[in-house]
Amino acid sequence: MNTEQLPHTIKAPRIEYIDLAKGICILLVVLFHLKEMYKVHSCLDVYLYSTLIPLYFFLSGYVFKTYGGWNEFILKKIKRLIIPFAFFYITTSVLIPITAHHFFGINFRSGQDWRLIYAFLTYGSFPNIPLWFLWGLFILNIIFFALHRTFRNDIILGGMCILLCFILGHTFKLPASLNKTFQGLPFFYFGYVVHNHNIMSHIKGKYAFPITAAMFVSIGMIGESMFDIPLKMLMSAFGVMSLLIICRKFKHVPYVSYVGRYSIMVLVTHEPMIRLLNVFHVHNIYICFLIIAISYFAIIPFMRKFMPHVTAQK
Repeated sequence: MNTEQLPHTIKAPRIEYIDLAKGICILLVVLFHLKEMYKVHSCLDVYLYSTLIPLYFFLSGYVFKTYGGWNEFILKKIKRLIIPFAFFYITTSVLIPITAHHFFGINFRSGQDWRLIYAFLTYGSFPNIPLWFLWGLFILNIIFFALHRTFRNDIILGGMCILLCFILGHTFKLPASLNKTFQGLPFFYFGYVVHNHNIMSHIKGKYAFPITAAMFVSIGMIGESMFDIPLKMLMSAFGVMSLLIICRKFKHVPYVSYVGRYSIMVLVTHEPMIRLLNVFHVHNIYICFLIIAISYFAIIPFMRKFMPHVTAQK
């Protein structure tokens, strides 16, 4: 049944394995940013990086709905993306750095003055970097909605998404993290197609995961070539599908599914927590990861109760 045809008063049930996939993704995002902060790298980073952002865009496309028209669609996306972005940008990327600098002598490499207000528009470096995803996802939703209404044929729609990805994502240097945004457009489309055509129900058999995982790993071993961008996109697609197949099998893993259900809360808060732990000289990334992960047993209920309007819960 197409959930877009449900009356607005009826809430479609959550898809368990999608929450699990979101949970795995956001926890890996936390780990990745810890690795970046403490400069801990390994040969597996290429696989981690090639999956995280594409998976998030894929999952966003998977739950894409038109909501009936432009007005309702834009209002929904402002409520779910722009309001959280604006609130946490002002608090964590402007007010906290300025306050930390003037009252506690803590300096941020990305700046600590009022120029931070427009930093996300002019350069990519601001204290709470993961927030770019909410801004980028809002832009991406508007673009995809316009393309979806213009090109009714899914093949033409996909072609336009890939074309915009190469022109605006890889050819020109754009401000406000828009290059990364447009690079996610094909994966957003991929998620939309997988859900709209119920493709996951056709992927069956015990060899589905080994094949997709083997392709993911094999492409990652290929060095740079003239086909570097298409190969990386293909690698990401296989990585996304292999993870989705595993999540469909297990459906629900208590803590991971929980943070997946409220992944936006983890997205907007984990970077300030990493910086705070750094200030207190907690330098073991696995201890940091454990502290951050455990903290969400308190942070998520607190935000659900006291901050629902700025965390897309209302």
